[in-house]
Amino acid sequence: MTAEPIQKKQKTQRKPLVLNFFEALTPVLHAPGQWKNPRDESRGYTKAEYWIKLAQLAERGKIHGLFIGDSLAIYGGYKGPYNFSEAAKTGNNFPKNDPTAYLSAIAVSTKNVSVGLTCSTLSEHPYHFARRMATMDHISGGRVGWNVVSSRLPSAGRQLADNNEMPEKDLRYEKSDEYLEVFYKLLLSSWRDDGVVFDRENGIFSNPDAIREINHDGKWFKVPGPQITEPTEGRLPLIIQAGSSEKGKLLGAKHAEVIFMPFFTPELARSQIAETKKLAKEKYGRNPDNIKFVTMARILVGKDHEDAERKKKEYDSYYDPEGALVQLGGGGLDLSLYGEDEDLTKRDDLPAETAGLVKGYAKRYPGEAITRRLIGERMFDNHFLWGSAEEVADKLEEIVDQTGFDGFNLTNLVFPETFTDIVDYLIPELQKRGLAQKEYAVEGGSFRQQVFGPDAAEDSKFVAEDHYAHGLRWKKGESKEQFEQRLAQLEKKHNGFKIYADKD
Repeated sequence: MTAEPIQKKQKTQRKPLVLNFFEALTPVLHAPGQWKNPRDESRGYTKAEYWIKLAQLAERGKIHGLFIGDSLAIYGGYKGPYNFSEAAKTGNNFPKNDPTAYLSAIAVSTKNVSVGLTCSTLSEHPYHFARRMATMDHISGGRVGWNVVSSRLPSAGRQLADNNEMPEKDLRYEKSDEYLEVFYKLLLSSWRDDGVVFDRENGIFSNPDAIREINHDGKWFKVPGPQITEPTEGRLPLIIQAGSSEKGKLLGAKHAEVIFMPFFTPELARSQIAETKKLAKEKYGRNPDNIKFVTMARILVGKDHEDAERKKKEYDSYYDPEGALVQLGGGGLDLSLYGEDEDLTKRDDLPAETAGLVKGYAKRYPGEAITRRLIGERMFDNHFLWGSAEEVADKLEEIVDQTGFDGFNLTNLVFPETFTDIVDYLIPELQKRGLAQKEYAVEGGSFRQQVFGPDAAEDSKFVAEDHYAHGLRWKKGESKEQFEQRLAQLEKKHNGFKIYADKD
């Protein structure tokens, strides 16, 4: 690892950032090799106690939520297509459990910490998924978010697609757009807000006149309904999206309340944020302020610089470059095809995605030979910040100033040490600067309320008025006939918002 210590700069006051702990139900997410560290407790990732401990630590630090990554299949692809051997040896995203199953433990053991769950539109039918997400919304009191992904691992297509092949990317986004439409209709348009009457005297639990079939008939899904769960108080989870391709930006601009965006250079991040905000405003009529942008940071912080430096040396001693290359291989970039010390910038036969990766590294490390060894060793350096609390806070401020990011998903290195040090050392420094909240925006509030505050909307538990889904809600007192007339008018407008594989 070659990341340099962070230089100090003058402190300035900032607005509180959206801060989440980034984890996954797996031994290795973004810290290959650290499971070998005797102080690392990530072997306990299968236990409910592991996640309760993390959630309670997050609550102590006034962290917004746990952002839980996921993938539907093995990161196979390094040293051969669909090769699970390297993932098995390195522990990179394999084995892996279903994150949704652990929400109950987190929800009942905390009051304010939310959970952003990564769930794909690739395999699970929206009717089933809407029930599962509504159930988690009920259990958590609204402290749940859905990180919408369409999946990208070829191995996921092999396991889950009808023909065992991953659909083309643009088609996946087209399907995801319709998936969200069905999801909204089931949770918002099938039950009126007051559909459950619980009338013991007359023996009526739910009013059938306040329930309707959605009768969705689309290209990808045909779902009659009605939704099987009763409405939650906020009706919808917080909608999170991760994807920076052209169609991904459209999906985020249309649907997302929080966008998780990669950070390669300040210029690129600033450009992508500006482009997405412009799309949201001009194409979908949204206020860009109703979208928050967060990126990942790998933070190693000590009680002072010397303590952080000592930890970094130990961290470097366990780092596994092969595990990093497994992660690249999962997405289809098999660098084992090239010599370990071969300068890949001198090859003109690289596949387009590999060539793009090499070009990016060449910009970051001008004058150096971009080899398989270098990529494996420095794959995570771009997100790696280490030093004292003051030094790391300076760097976070600098990133925010240069990019416009609204927050960070702080990923795990050594569990629970990484997160404990963040809470004990970094959070107090960020609070002093106004970069971290000292109290939750709404005590016991929903994920949406914690991110946007209690005054962001008339109904702060529900999406903003300019969100695509807002008008799909069947409100209390509205007759079925009135609602369906309104829906018919809204559908004409929404037809112009659809995302297609072959056009915008």
